[in-house]
Amino acid sequence: MGVYHLMGLGRSPSTVVGPLSYLAHRYNRWNTEDQRFFARSGEIRQRQEDQKVGDVQALVLFTTQEVLCGDRRSYNYVDNAPGRIAMGPEKGGGPIKKEVLRDLLRREWPAISGGRASGTIFWCEVDRRNHRTTYERVIRVIAALAGVGGQGKEMWVNLTGGNNVINFALELVASLSGDVARLYYVQAENEAAENCIRFTAEDGYWVDLPVMPIALGQLRRTILEVLKDYGPLSLEDLFSFLQREYWDLSRGLTSEEVLRTEYLAPLWKQGLIAEANGDYVVGPQWELIRPYQELLQEARAASLTIEALAQEEFWLKVEELPLG
Repeated sequence: MGVYHLMGLGRSPSTVVGPLSYLAHRYNRWNTEDQRFFARSGEIRQRQEDQKVGDVQALVLFTTQEVLCGDRRSYNYVDNAPGRIAMGPEKGGGPIKKEVLRDLLRREWPAISGGRASGTIFWCEVDRRNHRTTYERVIRVIAALAGVGGQGKEMWVNLTGGNNVINFALELVASLSGDVARLYYVQAENEAAENCIRFTAEDGYWVDLPVMPIALGQLRRTILEVLKDYGPLSLEDLFSFLQREYWDLSRGLTSEEVLRTEYLAPLWKQGLIAEANGDYVVGPQWELIRPYQELLQEARAASLTIEALAQEEFWLKVEELPLG
């Protein structure tokens, strides 16, 4: 099983090609440090059999209608050798999707494809000025990938390209869903390196970011829903309500003190609940998070594969790119 890389795409092809060139370099060198870098990838069986893991199976590119229609031309770039800065000559200028990116991917992807004859690209149209629409499409894509088979697809999210709306959606989904294995961006060392299509140096180029989980367990979500529908409630009333109406979820709630210290206190610290005259109510943070959480639950309930989602929605297209 290969890795699915999800990222925003604007007019710079290096945000896609640069990380691929870096990964290919480490994948093919495969020294001790490289093996440690890819150690969390793949299936247990692959690692037990000392198989290489971390190959790139698919790219999921979130971009605008202008890019998809070929109306946006790429920024110029320098066709450098991996690991080195080159000053010129500059290339590019063609439509980034139809010409530039496809050509570059055919050259770079085979080295990290795991021997696949083709690479899958999912082109996802988003509105860079509408954060809700963008989030809804990102969450539906990630839910579709996470629901495949017993453990879902392995997803790495790249925050280098795109704009703030796309990257906000990607990072929020990673935090809410718990389905993203790795969050990263790549950093050019100077202005000359920024113009290069491939990575220019190993040190400082790849930056792993922590996924800050705000995924809520079922009992915590239930507490929030109860307070939203019936609050304000005292500790005693909330405990009694959960024991009576949600006895299967609340088996571990042996006392009001357990409810207060292990569930309510963490929710209060996060601003998800608040106190009002000694009772509990939903907090401002839950009202902020709730619409996104509900969209996540709806996306999971749909139980669509990524291929089925592409057949159902106009904004998601699948392309098989021949490699080599």
